[in-house]
Amino acid sequence: MHDQHDPPDIAALQAMDEAAWTRLQDLYFRRVYFFVKRWVSDHQTAEDLTQDVFVGAVKGIPRFDPEFTLDQFIFGIAKNRVIDHFRKHKLPLIPAKGDPDSERSAIWIENMASPSTEPPSRELVASEDSRRRRKVLGAMLRQFVGELWDAGEFQKLMVLEYLFVLGGRNKDAAQRFGIPDEKHVAGMKFRAIEKLRGLARQNDPNHSLFRGLWSPGSR
Repeated sequence: MHDQHDPPDIAALQAMDEAAWTRLQDLYFRRVYFFVKRWVSDHQTAEDLTQDVFVGAVKGIPRFDPEFTLDQFIFGIAKNRVIDHFRKHKLPLIPAKGDPDSERSAIWIENMASPSTEPPSRELVASEDSRRRRKVLGAMLRQFVGELWDAGEFQKLMVLEYLFVLGGRNKDAAQRFGIPDEKHVAGMKFRAIEKLRGLARQNDPNHSLFRGLWSPGSR
C-alpha cells in the first residue's frame, strides 16, 4: 500500500492512467506553482505556466529517463517553461550577483540552476498555503462584515458573532437578541455560511486553497 506522499508509478503515468495523473497533480501542483512564483510575480501567469508544466509532463512521459527522479523530470520542465516565458516576452533577465549585464541569458540560466531554486518542500508549501488561506479568509470576512455594516444589519452582525465567534446555540441566540423563533436564527446562520462559501469559491478559482469546497459531496 502506497503512502499518500509517494509519487505515482511511472508505468501507470506512461499508460496514461487517469488516477495516476490526478495523484501526480495533487502531489506536485502547489510545489511547482511556488517554484514558478519565485521567478514570475504575477499569480495568473504563474498558474498558467504551472498548468503548462503538466501538459509538458504528459507529452514527455513516454521518453522518461529512469536515470532521473520524478522530481527532476517535473521541475526540469518547470524551469524550461519559466525560461521560455522570459524569452518569449523578452522580459529583463536576472543577472548573477555583481554582474552588470542584465541581458545575459546564460548568466540568468545559471541562476535558475543554483541551489536557491531547489524545488520547495511539502512543509514549505503547506506553510505558504496556510498563509494564503489566512489572507483570503481575512479579506472574505472584511467584505462580508462590511456589506452587513453598510446595510445597517447590526443585529445580524451581533447574532453571527455570537454563533460563530462565541460558539453560541441558535436557541440561546434567539433569547439573547429577542428573536421570537430560533428558526429565524438558523436561517441567518445558513445564509451566512452559504455567502461565505460563495466568497471562498470566488477567491479560490483554481481549487488550491479550500479543496473541501470542490469535493463531489459539497454544494
